[in-house]
Amino acid sequence: MEVRLIAAIGVLPAFAMLWYAERFERRVREPNPGWRYRILAASGFAALPIGLIEFQLAAWGRHASEPHKTLYEAFVVAAATEEILKFTCLWLLTRAGLRPGTRYGAFLYALHAAMGFAAVENVVALISAPDLAELTGLLLLRTYLAIPTHLFAGGIVGFFWAKRRFDGGGLRLPAGIALAILVHGAYNSMVSSVERLPKGMDLMLNAYALGAMAIPLVGVFVLHALAHHLVALDRADGR
Repeated sequence: MEVRLIAAIGVLPAFAMLWYAERFERRVREPNPGWRYRILAASGFAALPIGLIEFQLAAWGRHASEPHKTLYEAFVVAAATEEILKFTCLWLLTRAGLRPGTRYGAFLYALHAAMGFAAVENVVALISAPDLAELTGLLLLRTYLAIPTHLFAGGIVGFFWAKRRFDGGGLRLPAGIALAILVHGAYNSMVSSVERLPKGMDLMLNAYALGAMAIPLVGVFVLHALAHHLVALDRADGR
C-alpha cells in the first residue's frame, strides 16, 4: 500500500516540465489557455485504451526473433501507436472555437497531450514496483529519461502542427508525426536493448545506454529552440 501511495508522485515530473514550458507564453496571447488542461486530462484517460491496443499489438509479435521483436515493440507497438493516437486525441479536441489561437498555443496543446499520457503511464509503471527501493530507482529513471522523451516527441508534433495551422505546408504535419515516432522508437529500442543484450556485449550495451540518455538531453535543447522560434513568430504577427 505504501508503494502504491508514493507512486502517485509520478505525476509531478510531467507537471513540472509543463510549468517550465508555459513560462515562455508570458508575452503571447492564447485565447483558450485553460483548455489545454482538459486536453491533458483527456490524454491521460486515453492512456488506458491505448495501453490495451499496445498489449494486443505486442501479443502479435511476441514470437518474433531478435532484433525484430525489439524493433517491432519499440517503433510499432509503442512509438507509432502512442504518437498517432495522442495526436488524434488532440486533433479531435481542438475543433472549431477550441482550436489554438497562436503557434505557441498549439505547441503547448501538444505538450499537454504528451504529458497527460506520460503522467498516467508513469504512475502505472511505478505502481508495479515491488518495493520502495525499486520504486525510487524507477522514478528517477523515468523522470530523467522517459518523461522528457515523451515531451520531446510531443513537442516535435506540436511544432509541425503549429506551422501547418498558421503557415501552411501540406507535408509538415505527417513529417512531424514521423519524426516523433522515430525519436520515440529510437529511445525505446535502446532501452530495451540494454535489458535484452546477451552477456559479453558490454561495448554495445554502453553505446545503447548512452544513446538512450542522449535523446532526452538533446530534446531539452531542441524544444527550447523551437519554443523561442514559435514565440518570436507569434510576437512578430502581433499575437
